[in-house]
Amino acid sequence: MKHEKPTGTFAAEAVLTHMKAAGIDVLFANGGTDFPSIIEAFARQSETGLKMPEALVIPHEGVAVGMAHGYYLMTSRPAGVIVHVNVGLANSVMGLINARSENVPVMMFSGRTPITEHGRFGSRSSPIHWGQEMFDQGGMVREVVKWDYELRYPEQAGIVIDRAMSIAMSEPRGPVYLSLPREALAEGAEVEISHRSTVTPTTYGPADPELVAQAADLLAKAKNPLIITQSPELAPDFEPLAGFVEKFALPTIEMWATRLALPSDHPMMIGRDSTQVLKEADVVVVINAAVPWISDHTDIAEGAKVIAIGPDPQHGRVPIRSFPIDIALAGGINKTIAALAAAMAERVPVSETFSERREKWAKIKVAQAEAADKRAAMGDGSPMTPAYVSRCISDVLDDRTTVVNELGIDPSVMSFKYPKSYFSTPLSGGLGFGLTAALGAQLGDRSRQVIATIGDGSYMFANPVACHQTATALKLPLLTVVFNNGIWNAVRRSTLYMYPDGSAATANTMPITALDPAPDYAAVARAHGAHAERVETGADLPAALQRALAATRSGQQAMIEVMVSY
Repeated sequence: MKHEKPTGTFAAEAVLTHMKAAGIDVLFANGGTDFPSIIEAFARQSETGLKMPEALVIPHEGVAVGMAHGYYLMTSRPAGVIVHVNVGLANSVMGLINARSENVPVMMFSGRTPITEHGRFGSRSSPIHWGQEMFDQGGMVREVVKWDYELRYPEQAGIVIDRAMSIAMSEPRGPVYLSLPREALAEGAEVEISHRSTVTPTTYGPADPELVAQAADLLAKAKNPLIITQSPELAPDFEPLAGFVEKFALPTIEMWATRLALPSDHPMMIGRDSTQVLKEADVVVVINAAVPWISDHTDIAEGAKVIAIGPDPQHGRVPIRSFPIDIALAGGINKTIAALAAAMAERVPVSETFSERREKWAKIKVAQAEAADKRAAMGDGSPMTPAYVSRCISDVLDDRTTVVNELGIDPSVMSFKYPKSYFSTPLSGGLGFGLTAALGAQLGDRSRQVIATIGDGSYMFANPVACHQTATALKLPLLTVVFNNGIWNAVRRSTLYMYPDGSAATANTMPITALDPAPDYAAVARAHGAHAERVETGADLPAALQRALAATRSGQQAMIEVMVSY
C-alpha cells in the first residue's frame, strides 16, 4: 500500500531552509523527476513563510556549475547547484574538476532515483527510475569533491547541510556533494522558521613563526629573489602582497595566473612566465602555485632555495609533483605574507632601498612594455592577432570591469589595475569554463561589466545556447568576445612542441585540430536577443567594442566574434 503524503512540512523544506541559514543565497537548478518535493517546497513558500535560497533555472548542468564557480570568484560566497540524478551529475563533473583545481567551494546537490519500487510516497513511477539507478552514484564525483554523503532521514537535514558547508569552506576550500533521494525528501519533517546554523569552517592563521623566521632569514640575504604566484587569496585589494614586494623590491611573476596578485603597473610585477628569470634567482617564494615553472623547460639555479606558501604547500591532491621545497609555510596565504613582511622588517635595515634591484627591473618593465606595444600594433590586419584584440579590449577596461578568460586574450599586452579585473582558466583545463564562469560573475555583481574572452572551441564546449538563454532569462548584460581561429590551438601547440619537424607540422590541416566548417557564432547569440556582430578587420574592432558596451549598458547581452590568426 502506498504511503500517504505528509500533511505538514516535509524534508525538502528542511533541506532548503538549512541551505539558506548556512549561507547559500543562490541555488542554480536543473530539474528532473526527483524534484517534486523541491518544487513543492518553493511553491509553498508564501504559505509556510520559510526562508530558502533563490532558485534560478539553468538549462544545462555544466553551465550551472561554471556559474557557481564564477559567482564565488566575484562574491567569495558559495552557491548551490542542484541537478537531476546520475545523468545530471554526469554533466556536472567537468565543472567540479575545475572547482576542485581552484579550491572553489561549490555546494553540489543531485537527486537520486527512488530507491523503492513501491510502497512509499515517492516510490518509482517511471521506467527511467530503473534505468537511472546506480550502485554508487557518489562514486562519479568522489575523487573531485572534498566530501560526499546521501541524505538518509529527514531529521538529518540540518546536520548534513551544515557539515557540507563547513567542509566546503574549510581551507583548502573546495566542492562537496550531497545526494538527495526522492523518498527521503518527501518524508514529513519539523522545520523551524528560524534556527541557528552550526557551520564552522576551519580557517588558517599565519604559518609557524619559526618557519616564517627561517624564510625571512633567507629572503633578507637574497641577492636575486623571485616571487611566483598562481592562485592568490581572494581579497578586496592587492594587500598585503603589493606592499610587501614593493618595500623589499621583490620581483613577482604571475605564472599561469588564474587571478591577479598585483596590478599590471606595479613596479615589481615583471611578467607571466618564470622560465628565464628563474635561472638567476637564489631564493624563490612560491605563493599557492601548483606549477611554478615547467620542469622540462627550466629549473632553479644550483643552490637556490624555495619557500612555498599556501594552505597546502605540497598540493597533496596532485598525484605526482616533484618541485623542490626547502621551507613549507602552511597557513592562510595573506596572513602568512603579512607575517613574513613583519619578519623581514626586523632583518632589513630601514636605510636599505634595494636601488640596484629597482633600477634593473624598471628597465626590464620598460623593455617589456615596448615589446608588447610592438606586438599589439602589428596585429590589426585581417585576420587580427590575439595581441591586437587583447590590446583593444584592454583599452576599454575601467575599475568596474572584470575579464574572465579562457584561451582567448593575451594578458601580457593588457593592463589590469584593479582587484577582480581578471580571472582565467583553472589548471585543470576543463573547457567551457570561461563563458559559464563569466555568467556567474555577472550575476554575483550586476554593477560590474563582465567580459568573457574565449576561444571558439571553448565557446562550443560551454553549451552556448544554454549560456545565452540564461543571460537573457536572468537579464545579465554580459559581453562575450569569441576568438575565432578555426582550430583547437592548444592541441596544435602541444603537437608542435613534441613534433616540431613532424608530418603534422607541415600538413595543410593538422589532424584532430580543425573546427571547420565554422558556424556563425554571432548568430547563436543574436538568436537570444543579443547585440552581436562579427569583426574581420582590426580597424573595425574599437568601434564594435563601443557598440557592444553601449548595448550592455542598456541591459542587453552582447557578443563580438573576432577573426584571428595565431
